[in-house]
Amino acid sequence: MRNNILSFLFLSVLLTGSLWIQPNKVSACERCITAGVQINQELTAREQIIPLVADFGATREFIQDELHFFESRDVVTRYAEIRLDDRMKGSGWIRKNDHILVNLFEDIKLEAHVQRAKENVNGSFSITAVLPDGAGYMVLATTGSRSLGHIFMPGEKKFFKIISDPDTYKHYLIEMDEQDRDILESSPPLIPEEIHEKDIQERERIKNQLKEDDLGPGDVANIGVMVVYTPQAEHWAQTNGGGINNVIAISMANAQLVLDNSQTLMLATLVHSELVSYQESGSSSVDLMRLTTSPDYTPFGADYIGYMEEVHIWRDQHRADLTAIFTLADDTGGMAWLLTNRHGSPNRAFSMTRIQQAATGYTHIHEMGHNMGLHHHADQNFQPGPTNWTNWPDNKWSAGWRWLGQNNARFVSVMSYSGGQYYPDGQNATQVPYFSNPHVVYQGNSTGDQVKADNVHTLLEIKHVIANYRPMGHAGVVTADATNITATTAESGGFIDDIDGLDVTGRGIVWNRSGNPTVNDNEGMTTDGSGTGEFSSQLDDLQPSSLYHVRAYAVTDNSVIHGTHNMFSTLVAYEPSISTVLVEEVTISTALAGGNISFDGNVPVSQRGIVWSKEQNPSISNNEGITKEGPGDGQFMSVMTDLKPETEYYYRAYATNIMGTSYGGQFTFETIGPRIYPNPSAHELWVEFKNEKEGKVHVVLASLQGQVIKRKAVENQGEVSVFFNTSGIRGGMYLVYVEGDTSFPVMRLMIARES
Repeated sequence: MRNNILSFLFLSVLLTGSLWIQPNKVSACERCITAGVQINQELTAREQIIPLVADFGATREFIQDELHFFESRDVVTRYAEIRLDDRMKGSGWIRKNDHILVNLFEDIKLEAHVQRAKENVNGSFSITAVLPDGAGYMVLATTGSRSLGHIFMPGEKKFFKIISDPDTYKHYLIEMDEQDRDILESSPPLIPEEIHEKDIQERERIKNQLKEDDLGPGDVANIGVMVVYTPQAEHWAQTNGGGINNVIAISMANAQLVLDNSQTLMLATLVHSELVSYQESGSSSVDLMRLTTSPDYTPFGADYIGYMEEVHIWRDQHRADLTAIFTLADDTGGMAWLLTNRHGSPNRAFSMTRIQQAATGYTHIHEMGHNMGLHHHADQNFQPGPTNWTNWPDNKWSAGWRWLGQNNARFVSVMSYSGGQYYPDGQNATQVPYFSNPHVVYQGNSTGDQVKADNVHTLLEIKHVIANYRPMGHAGVVTADATNITATTAESGGFIDDIDGLDVTGRGIVWNRSGNPTVNDNEGMTTDGSGTGEFSSQLDDLQPSSLYHVRAYAVTDNSVIHGTHNMFSTLVAYEPSISTVLVEEVTISTALAGGNISFDGNVPVSQRGIVWSKEQNPSISNNEGITKEGPGDGQFMSVMTDLKPETEYYYRAYATNIMGTSYGGQFTFETIGPRIYPNPSAHELWVEFKNEKEGKVHVVLASLQGQVIKRKAVENQGEVSVFFNTSGIRGGMYLVYVEGDTSFPVMRLMIARES
């Protein structure tokens, strides 16, 4: 049993701020301690006190045009332009156990304890901090130049929002009553009516996997979550909601806050988010069923087939246990499939959340709760809990809770409706970030009931089932998708979050073609430094047309931890495609030509150049000359050297990769012979030839009778150019030749003079 008690205690304290002793086998009476036991608040050498806001503008109570982008302007009680402290906006400054001065306007200054600070797969950095004595929560997310956040004080019914103008990126702090948030109640969960063959197969797979893993309630479960969103949802988020990536980050931070507060020993990890090309139908139930339908899972009939099928591909690629779609909706706050089988229902692990409230409340985690078998309060007059399990008859406790706190304030857990119209007493309540748990206290009272409201009991029993819908690996080690894939190379990497407070002394990627690669069983691995955070890896020496399994790993003082499991296929490899660039700049002994590699064959070109010969079809193994320009693709130029004067050559470009050598088209050219110019000459004369003699030769200008007029020595070998000044020579015919070089012909020269 992987259930190290010391590790568990350490993790429980760090994640929840409380100590909850959890034995291997859990009964209701054994799970007892309140959330009020706080960890030591003394500052360590690493801990900091950092202000949330660095600068304030003027506080205003009357709404100006500055908040033109904020849809709920009519409920704002006051606001001010602010500049956040830069340390709030990125990883490296704020860490777990730091302290933040939550300075809200001039009259509110509170110190908050950082519970989580992390960067997600989108590069969004989020901070979750708890106010003293559980008085409230601060959640802040930053992506690029935009931040989004809120400070929620349930006992005082206060809600503060930090949001940015989409055009100027100016940031504003807004105060409003928590009940004035634009939040609609969720719809009743959808309940599966029939069993599909694929459901049976998936449940058998999960049961077998759980037997192998031997995990219990005291082991941490990592739930991989994917969020997709529609174009309308993205537009709303970008213009009115603080940015789509920030909205997603806040919704996930809120989900984790609920899991931590409720002491579930669960992590909700965003594994992927992406825009899906889908137009809302106007009915959220239709949208949800269309999202659920895949090419091999069609339980709802033909009307729901053919929508958002790519989501299921993404889900498998990114190992998402639960998938949510954020839509622009006004018919409900959210909707989800309700899990009713204790062995899971991976094919119904889908939910929908209204984008307008995804970052201002707990709708997303409420709908995720339905996916995990949690239900509403049993006393609701509309869709009450508990869950009616098909194969768990003893479970009558999967329901939310409602209680009186200090000063007779009313509170409900995340799975309960807050509106008084849903209860016999007609009293409204404030929803707080807790699942029902009779052994966790908030505001002086239990957040659940041992008999009829203990959703956490259900989670402790069901969480590893959910985490095996699409198993990911360790929660703190996430493997990046493979990119820039060729037939023999790829790029990957990973992201390492805090791993139970352990130092990460090494990290990298392992891969193989057989599955489940480890540092001890792989076909290749990288070493990419140490520490937490993001890193990149280069995968080399892969085989073409092969399916590879890849995982990030982290080395700690205690062990090697392997992360999420990804797969990718290398490309098919071909010989390169190359064309020959026509020759130019032909001389007596050289010529310039080249090639253009339009396709490398999906593998790197290791060598390229020009081959030539006096015979046709020169090749890299049969030629009179070859250039080697090294690896690369695209266009290149080469100089052919050591050519014979006045000789015809065949030439063509070549390119080589692991699949072989390709050639461009064959062409011909002829080198030039020795020459004199200009001819006729009036004042100057140039003599060009190729000197192949080892000793000295002489270029001679003579009369037709053989009398030497000018004579110059040439000692250089190779192509030479000799200059004569002919200004003082009488006009007429002359001879030019090279003494000692019989290959140089005797040439006639006319020296012209004006009559």
